[in-house]
Amino acid sequence: MPFRLIAFAASCVLLSTARAADYDTDTGFGSGGWQRLFQPGSGTQNEKGIGFARTADGGYVVVAELPGGGANGGTGKRIGLFRLDRDGNPVGSGFGTNGRVFKDAWLTSVTAMTVDAQGRIIVVGATPGPGNLSDFGVVRFNPDGSDDTSFAGDGGTSFGFDAPSVNSNDAPTSVLAEADGRIVVAGNVLYTTTTSRFGVIRLKVDGSVDSTFGSNDDGHGGRRGTVDTFADGQPAYASQIVHIDGGYYVLSGTSVVSDTNTDFAARILTPEGSQWASYAGSIVVPIDQPGAGGSLYDTVTATVVASPTVVVLAGASSDHGAAVRLVAVKNQIDQYATLNLDTSFVGSAIAGRPHRFVGAFQGDHVQAAGVRDDGRIVLAGRYVDGSGPQYGIVTRLNPDGSGDGSYGTNGARVGYAPTSGGAGISYYTEFSGVLFDQGRTVLVGSSADSTTTTTDLDTVVTRMQSDRIFVDGFDGAQ
Repeated sequence: MPFRLIAFAASCVLLSTARAADYDTDTGFGSGGWQRLFQPGSGTQNEKGIGFARTADGGYVVVAELPGGGANGGTGKRIGLFRLDRDGNPVGSGFGTNGRVFKDAWLTSVTAMTVDAQGRIIVVGATPGPGNLSDFGVVRFNPDGSDDTSFAGDGGTSFGFDAPSVNSNDAPTSVLAEADGRIVVAGNVLYTTTTSRFGVIRLKVDGSVDSTFGSNDDGHGGRRGTVDTFADGQPAYASQIVHIDGGYYVLSGTSVVSDTNTDFAARILTPEGSQWASYAGSIVVPIDQPGAGGSLYDTVTATVVASPTVVVLAGASSDHGAAVRLVAVKNQIDQYATLNLDTSFVGSAIAGRPHRFVGAFQGDHVQAAGVRDDGRIVLAGRYVDGSGPQYGIVTRLNPDGSGDGSYGTNGARVGYAPTSGGAGISYYTEFSGVLFDQGRTVLVGSSADSTTTTTDLDTVVTRMQSDRIFVDGFDGAQ
């Protein structure tokens, strides 16, 4: 039997699911509200849920990171693909074996995924590069889970931002599929241990580098992506890239002010992938919830489009969930060249720093975000207090950024955990992705198949009830 857990201060109190509310698990989804996904016969290995996307029929493709094996050896990671129908049940035919595909694609990490308009599944992660460093790895599968050999000849390719005589350590964090099938990948470029930049590339449909995209000279009259920072002189770490109106992009991440101070950050890129000069189109937003030793660590982990010109950045501020909303503004020649704080986003009452949300509970780690079509914002991740079980946490905000007091019984915040082997609730649960179906929140993540340890993670998917009624169809994916 699944459970939800309502969080009170630093503890979680177990309640049954007797009363159906929009924060209760939907028992019609999966097996009693949850679906556990893993590789059969794998024993106690970890199958970590990375992300998921909707399919044309309203179902889901779920991607997991599995321990290495095969050609990549014990140090690498494998890709796990799982196909579910709309109600969370494995698709028995037409996708791999019993709705599952396991692939060794020579990756050392699996970090993000998407499904393009043609139904092809795109997975990114780090892959071995020159000098014992790493490159961006990109793998594409056909809609049925088979290798897409039309992509780079065998279904996978790699890309590095290595400069002449300087190798970089490159790791992707986000992938975006264009309507025409081109693929945009963003991530981190580390030239030295203290020189970190964001990097963005675009691949053509066949997997080759799009030489019309970016600001870096490829030495052959074309371009080779973009490498830059959010603020002059501040190292940058990329989180996610999203599309906004007019084909422009917003890249979010974290800007490093000092060893004890980091801030939320974002930057507009043009439809051609270049940045505006002199850091126009860039914004750095300090949340500045004080942490241990006076540190001020603000870290972006998720970004979601709320409207064609508005994006929500979410993450953590010194171990508290945090979020801001940004608006893209055009210049006098009709180009999106500025990002501003959305002043309609009330957020929390933070003296001197308005229009920011900071959760009241220390230990909340936001790892994913979604915006429902009525403007409500869902922040999902995990709750850790260091003294016991760790629960998947969902916080819901009103459209104005204030806590939605109708969600849960403790002011906008609810903890969740599935059962473990039928013998009690899981000791560890976290969420890494948010989608919506008819107003119902759908979550993907990982959960330990144990009541006492954080080991033996399985990928899990769950769906909440909804306070709304739809006639037909589903309200899409983000």
